[in-house]
Amino acid sequence: MRILIVSPWCDDIDLESCKGTPENAYLIKELLRRNHTVCLVCQGSVEEIPESMRVRLKIYPVRKFPWIQPRQLNYFTAPFMHRLYGNYLRKLVGKIAEKENIEVIYNIAGFGHRELLRLARRMSIRYAVKTMGTIFFGEGNFNPLRRFQYFKEHLIFKYRADRYFCVDDGTGTYEVAKRYGVSESNIIALPNPKPPIVELIKEPRAPRFSCGYFSRFDKLKGTDLFCRIADRVLAENSNIIFRIAGDGPLRSCVEKLKKKYPQNVVYLGFLTHIATLEEYSRINLLLSTNRYSNLTLPVVEALSYGIPVIVFNTQETSKLIKDEINGFLVKPFEVEHFASKILHIAEKEDILEKLSKGARETSASLPSWEDRIEKEIDKLEELTK
Repeated sequence: MRILIVSPWCDDIDLESCKGTPENAYLIKELLRRNHTVCLVCQGSVEEIPESMRVRLKIYPVRKFPWIQPRQLNYFTAPFMHRLYGNYLRKLVGKIAEKENIEVIYNIAGFGHRELLRLARRMSIRYAVKTMGTIFFGEGNFNPLRRFQYFKEHLIFKYRADRYFCVDDGTGTYEVAKRYGVSESNIIALPNPKPPIVELIKEPRAPRFSCGYFSRFDKLKGTDLFCRIADRVLAENSNIIFRIAGDGPLRSCVEKLKKKYPQNVVYLGFLTHIATLEEYSRINLLLSTNRYSNLTLPVVEALSYGIPVIVFNTQETSKLIKDEINGFLVKPFEVEHFASKILHIAEKEDILEKLSKGARETSASLPSWEDRIEKEIDKLEELTK
């Protein structure tokens, strides 16, 4: 199969250096193992790509999508900007597809979806798209204002691809696709999987009770809520440690927390995927404060390593997290209640052991990255038959 992957990221295609979600790294690794020819169009620069991958892939960096600041203005400019950027991608991808004799275009995250779909139809190339979760799009998704807020996702479901891959992060992507009339047989749900590298955890737990927070720092991820929670906890118990990894617009919130509690807050910066996995050996509890679903990749990873979680019970979170079984569900967005759960579990080792056992039992039924990537590539290969 000669596949052209269109991605908004250039820095996540190698497991050793990937920051954030590693799914593109796992996907490309398996495609190459199966001897497929992989071309990559990514938003960024060649410098972001490890040299070892530059010789294994045919890489075409492109300009990034022209987001506007303040970000709220993007709701109003979305129709124009997405058409403009889509036409830019269409011209470049058309030349690459012709030159490389591409059989499948796989658009990850869906930038330029409408224009690339039309290009694929004209060139008789099969076309698939992957959505990375629709967040609040499922709530009132026929509201015109909501469509502007998630205009890219609106276009993805309105203009029908040959195949849809929907990352199932508990935000209702699968249901949104069906409401748009996409056939169930054409939707492949991809749940967040557990990590395959369980042996990375080698060192004993830290002597002091430690909480992990691994996230992008923004309002949607609830970083402002997390900072309030941590402040409340540390004001009452100075023996608890918070290990924090990530970056984003609300980094100043984390930096202020560290400045206030320098002995209790460890800010690790933006870690690679591998380095993040190693952090699970240093925490007793994972916190997730998303304003949308908390069925996130770090939550699944934590359960796999027997780390209980405390989360806000948003959207489909309760499908995986069972209160007092593998963690605690807190009513959105009750900061005081969330903090009290941390303080409670920090003093009760027997409860922690019980929740840890429940976490491991939960993870036993979850798919691994190998399972998910095998399913994804099998479905891509079907398009060429």
